[in-house]
Amino acid sequence: MGIPGVQLDVTDLQVETQQRVKEGDSVTLTCKSSCSLPEQTTFIWYRNTQRITERTVNQLHLQSVSRSDTGDYRCAVTGQQHLISPPVYLNVEYSPQSVSVSVSRSGVIVEGDSVTLNCSSDSNPPALNFSWIKENETSAVGSGQSFSISSFNSSFSGRFYCEAQNKHGSQRSASVSLTVKGVQRDALLTVSGIVAGCGGLIFIIIIIIIIIIIIVFIKRKKRRGGTEDGNQKQAADASDDTYTALDPASRTSDVYSTITSVQSRAPDDSYTALELQSRSSEYETLAVTSADPH
Repeated sequence: MGIPGVQLDVTDLQVETQQRVKEGDSVTLTCKSSCSLPEQTTFIWYRNTQRITERTVNQLHLQSVSRSDTGDYRCAVTGQQHLISPPVYLNVEYSPQSVSVSVSRSGVIVEGDSVTLNCSSDSNPPALNFSWIKENETSAVGSGQSFSISSFNSSFSGRFYCEAQNKHGSQRSASVSLTVKGVQRDALLTVSGIVAGCGGLIFIIIIIIIIIIIIVFIKRKKRRGGTEDGNQKQAADASDDTYTALDPASRTSDVYSTITSVQSRAPDDSYTALELQSRSSEYETLAVTSADPH
């Protein structure tokens, strides 16, 4: 009431700390108030609305902070939790981690393809410097988060990796292998276009060719089988003739019969002639003797 009136100041708890720290540093957070607080006041600390500790002093010490300590910090006085301080963000920075490379083209890379390599990392602040290295090369072959090869050929084949860097350090990725395989993709696309354009006609022609090949194969196989059977039969006949020649008794041909007849008759005729001659002589002797009166 009246002039000059009454000045009213409203104060609350405040958190003071370094807002940017590096991973591995030690950090102290202080809960302050412009009001006079009892000596045995207990302070409660929160990180991202989660209660983390309760202390009888107004300071929170974090030893060797890590990225998991990043977040909003607040403080309050026990019994007056509804009078919580405004949040203060603690930003923990760190060098690149989990650096990896991905290839834009999946599957087989053929000559003439356009290939892009992308580098990613987990870092705070984000990495801005990227270098691309090829194994067995003395200097970087490219820079930037993406590395593109417009027309890939065998000279580019090899293992590649990237190096990400921010103000706190750098890290290299695992290498990826790029190798040219097959013919030029343009040729493949041309063939594919022709096949797609012809559609069913090409398919029918292919089926007919396959059927013809199968028929020719079967005929050749049968012909080969017949030739082998004929050869076996001739061999069997030759074997029979040879055996028969060695075993004349089994032959019934006219030639063999004639030879046998001649051989069997010749001795008989000779013997008969000699026998008749001998008998004739004896008969003549007997006849002379019987005619003689003396």
